[in-house]
Amino acid sequence: LGNAYMMNAGHADAIFYHPALLVGASGFGLDVQRWGANSSSTTVSAARQWLGGGIGVGLQTLQYGAQAEGLLAAPAGQDHLFTLGASPVSERVATVAYARELGGLDIGIATKLVEERVGTTRDAALLVDFGVAADLGPVRAGLTYRNGGRDLSPGGLDMARPDGLTFGVGAYGEQVGILDVGFTGAVTYVGDQVVPSGGVEVGYWPIRGRTFVARIGAQRVHAGDASPVSLGFAFWGDNVTLEWAFQPVDVEGASGTHRFGVRWR
Repeated sequence: LGNAYMMNAGHADAIFYHPALLVGASGFGLDVQRWGANSSSTTVSAARQWLGGGIGVGLQTLQYGAQAEGLLAAPAGQDHLFTLGASPVSERVATVAYARELGGLDIGIATKLVEERVGTTRDAALLVDFGVAADLGPVRAGLTYRNGGRDLSPGGLDMARPDGLTFGVGAYGEQVGILDVGFTGAVTYVGDQVVPSGGVEVGYWPIRGRTFVARIGAQRVHAGDASPVSLGFAFWGDNVTLEWAFQPVDVEGASGTHRFGVRWR
């Protein structure tokens, strides 16, 4: 969906996009993304209702090989993830978040321990996300400030801290004939860049509790050779969801990056 989160999904991975959406969220999710055979990312999240609100935990990791330990260790875009450099780089983010309804708004806060390793150097910092969400007629909207805190500089290398604002709006479940249709959109302001994104998903359920979902999304790409368009497919079966997403990236003979996910409610 162009990296725009479906605002009323009710999944635990809302912790990475809008922590206020943890109100009403539950379950466990696991995602793995691959850039060829050279780089990979793993994401794990879990959420449940607790103390009148929603609590969530998450872990994100990314491993790749950089061409050098200097400024080339973390270039913009995704192109460098398809090559295997001599300098190992790893990023880890552990997140704990809590959200509850206050005064008609859902309010959430997330604390994140971020660790960056480049070669033999390391740095870590605590960052904070804060957001609000509410139902606006038929759609759900959320505004989140992400990555508040200090920059990381492993070994003196200045690693960009992408703090900024994200506003998202969307909803799933509009019935159009035999189909269920959803849409989501977001605008993210990071540094001096504005990144609009959004997507549409269409579901068909021949049997109640068995839904097949097709997705298409788009986002502005500021760096690299990644396509602005992404595609996806999901199967919702009772309490289990299987998902696949693909973004074309024309680099190093690769067709693109694939992401696979499974969720339990």
